[in-house]
Amino acid sequence: MAKFIFKMQSLLSIKEKLEDKSKTEYGKALNKLEEEKNILLSLENKKQENIAMFKQSIATGVRPNYIDNINKYISFIDKKIQEQQENINKAKEIVEEKRLELLEAMKQRKVLEALKEKEKENYFKEELNKEQKIIDEIVSYKYNKA
Repeated sequence: MAKFIFKMQSLLSIKEKLEDKSKTEYGKALNKLEEEKNILLSLENKKQENIAMFKQSIATGVRPNYIDNINKYISFIDKKIQEQQENINKAKEIVEEKRLELLEAMKQRKVLEALKEKEKENYFKEELNKEQKIIDEIVSYKYNKA
């Protein structure tokens, strides 16, 4: 029996490589999103620390310009937090885009794999039919000869 050769194997290989690339890009996008979330968490922690310092400063009665500086820094951190939220939203959009690209790549690969399996099944059925035909001819030849 001859070996099965899928005519679109090179295309299937390309689709598999594209899927792997999409998986890598999706993973990188997820990592970037986590980094952005960690930056936001760090900023929120800084804000809480400075609010605590602000409250402590008010209780201990320090100079007004020190309180003003802490207040300005807290406002600065609030602005950074808002910018970081925007960075997180952008990162989420990228993650979703990469997820959809990965799903599309997986779908294309699965379609080709299904086609390969169907062609392989048909090939083996045809081979089996050819063998059965040869066996029938041999039996028929022996029967007619006898």
